[in-house]
Amino acid sequence: MPTAKIKLTKVPVRIASANLPTYVQSHGNQFRFAFGETQPTDLSAYHEDKKIYTDGGLGALWAWLAYETEAYVSVST
Repeated sequence: MPTAKIKLTKVPVRIASANLPTYVQSHGNQFRFAFGETQPTDLSAYHEDKKIYTDGGLGALWAWLAYETEAYVSVST
């Protein structure tokens, strides 16, 4: 997939599948993320950053916002 712009809200959205190298960068906002095959339900277990790279080995990548109502990230796989 070429670089795509994805909208984030306070609800976790799947950004990338497992085993898929992925680079994610926000446009100024921190975002929260977690790995797993299903949508996270415990939103208190997360990582937070403005950009990340994963080789996909930890599982599918899910991302969401903590405070803003919406923001965008650029995703390259």
